[in-house]
Amino acid sequence: MPPNAVDPGFPARAPPSYRGSVLNTIPRRFPWISARSLQRSLPWICAALLPACAGGSEGREDASASAGSTTADTEGDTDPAVTTTGTETSADGTGTSADSTGEPPPMLACDDSPPPVRSSLRFDGVDDHVTMGVAPELGLETFTVEAWVRRDGAGEEMGTGSGGLRLVPIAGKGRGENDDTIYNCNYAFGFRGNVLGADFEDSATGANHPVVGTTTVTWGTWHHVAVTYDGATWSLYVDGQLDEQLTVDATPRADSIQHFAIGTAMDSTGAAAGSLDGAVDELRVWNRALDEAEIATGMFQTIVAGEGLVSRWALDEADGGAPDSVGGSIGTIVGATFEADGAVLDRGVPPTVVVDDPPEPPSLPAEAAELELTIADPDSDEHTVTFYLREVSDADDFAIVVLPDTQYYSDVDSPSAGDPQYFHDQTQWVRDNREAYDIRAVIHNGDIVNHGNAPEEWVIANAAMARLETPEPELPEGMPYGVCVGNHDQESNGAVDSTTDFNMHFGVDRFAGRSYYGGHYGDDNDENWFHITVGELEIVVVDLQYDTTPDPAVLAWGRSVFEAHPDALGILNTHYILGGTGNFSAQGQAIYEALKATDNVQLMTCGHVSAESRRTDTYQGNVIHSMLADYQADGDGGSGFLRIWEFSPANDELTVRSYSPSLDQWLTGDDSEFTLEVDLLGAGGDFADVTVVDPAMGVVSAAIPGLEAGRSYEWYATVSDCAHTITTPVRRFTTQP
Repeated sequence: MPPNAVDPGFPARAPPSYRGSVLNTIPRRFPWISARSLQRSLPWICAALLPACAGGSEGREDASASAGSTTADTEGDTDPAVTTTGTETSADGTGTSADSTGEPPPMLACDDSPPPVRSSLRFDGVDDHVTMGVAPELGLETFTVEAWVRRDGAGEEMGTGSGGLRLVPIAGKGRGENDDTIYNCNYAFGFRGNVLGADFEDSATGANHPVVGTTTVTWGTWHHVAVTYDGATWSLYVDGQLDEQLTVDATPRADSIQHFAIGTAMDSTGAAAGSLDGAVDELRVWNRALDEAEIATGMFQTIVAGEGLVSRWALDEADGGAPDSVGGSIGTIVGATFEADGAVLDRGVPPTVVVDDPPEPPSLPAEAAELELTIADPDSDEHTVTFYLREVSDADDFAIVVLPDTQYYSDVDSPSAGDPQYFHDQTQWVRDNREAYDIRAVIHNGDIVNHGNAPEEWVIANAAMARLETPEPELPEGMPYGVCVGNHDQESNGAVDSTTDFNMHFGVDRFAGRSYYGGHYGDDNDENWFHITVGELEIVVVDLQYDTTPDPAVLAWGRSVFEAHPDALGILNTHYILGGTGNFSAQGQAIYEALKATDNVQLMTCGHVSAESRRTDTYQGNVIHSMLADYQADGDGGSGFLRIWEFSPANDELTVRSYSPSLDQWLTGDDSEFTLEVDLLGAGGDFADVTVVDPAMGVVSAAIPGLEAGRSYEWYATVSDCAHTITTPVRRFTTQP
């Protein structure tokens, strides 16, 4: 499985792109790293804190945890291999592998004093939590909440009130209740998708003042997270780096009688909502806003006293519970259990790892490819570096199927009607060809039926789409799919929100509980989203209702879903984006304007107009491809034509083709079959560890000979000083022919 692998259906992430103030912070903390070097290559600091040194990837199923065999196994006859001997590293950083006895070499960077064993508190994502009651001493107008958190699953969201956020809670004092004085939320802190979010309700009006981060917090690894509010400005931090700031100039409801809790959020009665699936360690609350230097310095230390430190919960089993070692807010543990995997504290700080980030993938000699990174460590530790590699090839290709308007397959009485069997043929073809095309999901462009108030049409559509839902061993929830509301799906054609029958058949209840279903806007499924993962690449699809004058709040919601998954491939699906000549509709233009600066949105798809067209727009380097396909006016209701999106991660390409399973016929015009450039970094198979450098300091390079020419490869590395392990982002290169 890929790095940071998690349960299928949840968003596994590649090592993240840190977007905080790295370039400004590193020279202050590590002055021996030159500014010129930082300008030349963006540093990536991914603090995945492990309890013991394993030479690289504890917790990963795809990589060896020790410096054993370094032959990478890939499919076919393109096996990259490194076979060197010895236990020491030459000046040029040549990697080491098993010695002549076949035994792995010792970890020279590790000493004989392993980190002290710490425990953490594990929450099941259902109903586990810790409660401190009302805890008036934690009612604060200025504050810092900081903790070490390892997120293992999606968990359950809670709401912070009207105008607030949906968050998977980490810790806080309150949640949405009734916007009435002391019943307001003092502060809430958690995950908004894969990024941090926080909120409070103010003491003047009860209004919400949310802030959302931009840095992906990867699953399955320990991260230090913090939020501060200084009376005017929010600040979010990930792994000691400033993630996001927002000035709101309001006063939190410090006299709130809502309860303080960890792993959930509670109202004034102690009723819980939301649940964290993961673990928490060393949680601290301060009555002031710590600055970036204080957070970066203190995150790796056990702190039992300090100016403004109000409460501290070590969350160690040895304490016999959740006592507050500083104040009087003793926690009562409900369901959560201790585990012997906690944050590594009081062992110095992890190294800083810098990897060049060229604008285009480099081309390296196949017979002498060399990977390189730079380590700086204020503790002057020696390190073990493990390099991981995979080839990205045609074997990694996958597909998504797009269903254009099916209205005339559902309406058998229309003069334009096509046989309902066309609809069934489409969804059955997806199931029959899932393995051949590696189909991962289905997107329906809307106009599922022709008359939104005709029950007999919904019966036909329901039966055809239900074919996607049949479980099979590899798809226990069936084929992931999402639908949007077309104007014909509305009970009065074009009447926004007249969607009673749509929600009766394709509402929240139909999708709730499915791991790929992300959620919805408001109280119904008129706007919704779903997600899948391919390798480490998450794909997020947002479905919006047909609306010629889209509500800005709906557009903001759609944008927020993409922003909450900043490393995902974003796809926007709605019924009407383009006309037959490729011009934007009013809704399409409004959607594009709302999303054009959201750099992970790459594709938009629609139907509605019986034609095929496409366009590509670029805004400040962000490229969005928009596509229209609708075949309903061909004289037979569409003849079963659908779109097959074939993704090629090796080439960063999407090839779109148009096909009718019923006719076994392809359309081959320029608007029916074409190829687009998309960013698919991370959508590959398993990595293998190919070489180990031990000990390693400074500039570390590893020669990877014997690769196939003219191929694409992806790599990352782990850097360990025994106490801490850093994981670099995935990088790509090609080999020269």
